[in-house]
Amino acid sequence: MQKSHYKNDLNIWFIILGVWLVYFCFGFTVNSVAPLVPFITEDLNITYKEMGLILGAWQFIYIFFALPAGIFVDKYGLKISIFISAIIITLSLLFRGFSESFFYMWLAVALFGVGGPLISVSAPKTALIWSNQKNRIISMGILLTGPFIGGICSLSLTNTIMMPLMNNNWNYVFYSYSLLPLLSAILWLIIYNVFWNKDFDNNTQAIKSNISHTLKLLINKKRYILVIFVGIIIMYLVHGISGWMPKILSSKGINISYASNLATIPVIIGIISALSVPRFSNSKNRLKIIFLLFINVMLSMQFIKYSESYLYMFGLCFIGISTGSLMTLLISHLSDTKDISFSNIGIASGLFYSIIQIGGVLGPYSIGIIYDLTQDFNNALTFNILVTLLSFLPLYLLAKLKNL
Repeated sequence: MQKSHYKNDLNIWFIILGVWLVYFCFGFTVNSVAPLVPFITEDLNITYKEMGLILGAWQFIYIFFALPAGIFVDKYGLKISIFISAIIITLSLLFRGFSESFFYMWLAVALFGVGGPLISVSAPKTALIWSNQKNRIISMGILLTGPFIGGICSLSLTNTIMMPLMNNNWNYVFYSYSLLPLLSAILWLIIYNVFWNKDFDNNTQAIKSNISHTLKLLINKKRYILVIFVGIIIMYLVHGISGWMPKILSSKGINISYASNLATIPVIIGIISALSVPRFSNSKNRLKIIFLLFINVMLSMQFIKYSESYLYMFGLCFIGISTGSLMTLLISHLSDTKDISFSNIGIASGLFYSIIQIGGVLGPYSIGIIYDLTQDFNNALTFNILVTLLSFLPLYLLAKLKNL
């Protein structure tokens, strides 16, 4: 029996690796535009407000596809869902290289919003394969390092290696990048076919008649609604800051390549945070930790506003602690909600991601608008600090709730 359990555990870790690879491509693609903002805006002759729309394009489409993605994952399973996700991500990167105007670039980035939800929803469902709650939290933390590491690679390689290698042609960079998710799709199919165990299929049957029941159950739960409000604020902050970080730093007079490398600092810290902070959380102290992380966000953005390198470097390091672990902790809080299980986590997380990406759209767009109006990114950072304050009310109400 012990040998059988060990083999099953090993199989689960390989499945998590396969999902991680596609999630890596998710983060790689999300951050692929940021280092190229100066080149794309110049070549396509677009404003920063329009670039803000491009940076928020996939989140806008994500809003409409996250819930259908959740239903699809629950109904058809992880194998086909994650494969389709990787293929759509491949096409999004490829079409970005073909773009010759604001409209076509927006469409190419928006396409990512169709495939992105499939991997976002699949990740928490994969973690729930474990029967042990501790392994679930650890696995979710590991899976969420995928987008972070993908983002690091994208930010650090684009201007230092890929642009010089491609004769400073950003179109060719996107063509090259499209090979990564294609490879991950192939590897995922191989891993799934070799390591998926039929024992993992419990509660994954089609849920035809349970969809409307599950949705009604969720939207009537105060805890679920409050978690969504917190998620909107997290997405607003994470996508707004990460999408514009290289440009925010280069506005201080820093070379764009160096600025892109500096932008990896919060991502690197975020990986460490995603793997460590959740280990100290439990159902009793989780909300307190989330509250402290939001406080840290506000202080960090204040430091990033300064021109002195030692101050904004301090801000970059500490904001990574929050951006790395906030969503992990919130998803853990979501997964612990009563009536959410392996059989309906796809719908629950699909609806969750669908709504919180409202913040993902508004974050980068608002920074672009504020900069176009004031020509100062510090004003956008101040506004983000004010938005962070809005998280305190739903956190307080969550803490007051007695039931799940």
